[in-house]
Amino acid sequence: MRVVFVALTGMMLCFSSCKTAKFEVKDGKTARELLRYNQSIDFLTKEFNSEKDPLKQQPIAYLLGDSYSKFNDYANAELWYKKSLELNGGEKSLYRVAMMQKQQEKYADAAKSFEQYQRISGQGYEGRLQANQCLDAATWKKAFTKVQLINLDKINSPFSDYGLEPYKGNQMVFTSTRNESMGEAKDAWTGEKFSDLFVTEKQERGFTTPYSFGAPVNSTAHESSATFSSDFKEMYFVRCKADEQQSNQFCHVYYAAFNNDHWSEPVKMDLFPDTINVLDPYLSKDGKSLLVTADAKDNFGGTDMYVFSRADSGWGNPKNLGSAVNTPGNERFPWLDDRGNLYFSSDGLPGMGGLDIFRATRTKSGYKDPQNLKTPFNSGADDFKFRIDKYKPLNTEDTVLFAGYISSNRSGGKGSDDIYRFEEKWINIFVLNGATVEKKLEHPEDPDSKAMGLQALPKTKVDLKASDGQVIGSSFSDANGNFTFRLEAEKDYKVTGTKNGYFTKTEQVSTKGLRNQDSTFINLYVQVELEKIFTQKFIVIPNIYYDYDKATLRTESQLVLDTVFTFFKENPDLTIEIGSHTDSRGSDAYNLKLSQARAQSVVDYLVQKGIPAERLLAKGYGETKLVNKCGNGVPCTEEEHQKNRRTTFRVISAKLNMESIEPEDIHVEPKPEEK
Repeated sequence: MRVVFVALTGMMLCFSSCKTAKFEVKDGKTARELLRYNQSIDFLTKEFNSEKDPLKQQPIAYLLGDSYSKFNDYANAELWYKKSLELNGGEKSLYRVAMMQKQQEKYADAAKSFEQYQRISGQGYEGRLQANQCLDAATWKKAFTKVQLINLDKINSPFSDYGLEPYKGNQMVFTSTRNESMGEAKDAWTGEKFSDLFVTEKQERGFTTPYSFGAPVNSTAHESSATFSSDFKEMYFVRCKADEQQSNQFCHVYYAAFNNDHWSEPVKMDLFPDTINVLDPYLSKDGKSLLVTADAKDNFGGTDMYVFSRADSGWGNPKNLGSAVNTPGNERFPWLDDRGNLYFSSDGLPGMGGLDIFRATRTKSGYKDPQNLKTPFNSGADDFKFRIDKYKPLNTEDTVLFAGYISSNRSGGKGSDDIYRFEEKWINIFVLNGATVEKKLEHPEDPDSKAMGLQALPKTKVDLKASDGQVIGSSFSDANGNFTFRLEAEKDYKVTGTKNGYFTKTEQVSTKGLRNQDSTFINLYVQVELEKIFTQKFIVIPNIYYDYDKATLRTESQLVLDTVFTFFKENPDLTIEIGSHTDSRGSDAYNLKLSQARAQSVVDYLVQKGIPAERLLAKGYGETKLVNKCGNGVPCTEEEHQKNRRTTFRVISAKLNMESIEPEDIHVEPKPEEK
């Protein structure tokens, strides 16, 4: 994009066809006057090294910083501006140091430099404004975004490439200073060839090798920034051409028409006087508006945005888009979306460094409220040529919600300016927020006291496990019992809480079926309630029942034992007594023998499932611990008798008892005959 700025000076620019003897370069100053910044660096470096007087070195160092900044080499520019500052360059050098730091996204350093500038200069407001912008930019840079930026390295070159525009079919047109540009002349500013328009075709897996748009549109002069009518029969683009004396160069918008199979000879449009640079044309989709930027004398700043309206007689007079979007700085590259919102680049509005991309809302009278698009659209460098080519997903499975292109000279690119694809992805971030809690007892040391609700259980270890039990994340709950995990889509999880003096507890969590295009963050919540271990406390669990006069486990009892098995695995240090009980029918001796067999059947089942036998103790109680009045000779219903045919569990290694609780619905077999 630097080649476009060359023309804005309206100053002398020498081509290879010039009679260069008249402008023979012998020093850095002359090279800079001729805008030969590439050449000026060598001269100025030699002049600085040969000069021993610090007073004379200072302005040379400043000019070196300025020359490097023309190439967007912000690191070297900062270095030389700092050297100028060390040589008593004053507040002017300090300001440039701060700007170079800002454009390198060294925002903390830049903010300090601007604050220093504020203190020592009479421009306190500007220093504070810039320092605040740096702090904002640092925050924007860290902010979460669903937008991904992709360098189009298949079409970018080591030179300047920018401004991808739709063309016929799947073709796209962009501007480049690559070696394939027409002619042999090179830009005196950059040392690169003059820019031309190039064509590439968008394919499913990227872009084809670019080729020249060709004559008569491309020439040995600068051509850039093409825009087309919706039927691709009209074309507007920029050509920067020197005057007859080859001494001054200005940029103007040219028009060409497509005649059957070729483009007509381009014609310069008389939008402004010849001594005004006209840049960045954009033709609206309906073909009725042409937006440009120009450096007219009555501008608000360096370059302002203008609009021309088309009538039957042709294009009308230029209308400035107003101070809501035009500033004392430079506004460039206007573009309109499907709703008429204006996108453009500016270095006069609060931004992250160089040119930033902004969006302004359309009103009846113009535009208002330009908003910085922030990261990742903007950076510390120049960001420009914004265009949307996809506004919404194609279907419910399309993961790209919004997409388009920008151009930027940010670090990490392939050339001086590169074209990037941006895509806002369908991203769901699943956040599991949870809490570890325990019962709040009326008397904390009395396990039988009234429960007064739940309270936080801090410093509890929480493991996030996959559905197969593999631990994939661990943390400790905070002082309020809270913890957080990031989850993935369409997966089942287990959340296990562990704390000394408490039984381990596991809860289930799933993200299956929760994906949502309209939401980025999807929050889930789980509460893990741990139960404190009290000595001799009986813990109630679902009962295990037997049919009358049988020691065989019922199917539903096996299902209950499967859940108990999980409990045993999560609490491997416990030794459990399995206590089995009968009803009062039958002899005491028989019932004692039967209950021992029932207890052993539970032990055998758990051992078969994988619980070590040494952790289990079978104990038959017969009818010695009835839970109701149904003793010998007392008439009772079958349901009342069945409540006594149960198995209980007691933690004996921790001196803690865990007793079963009956389910709400007890399956009753037909009443058997007594033995």
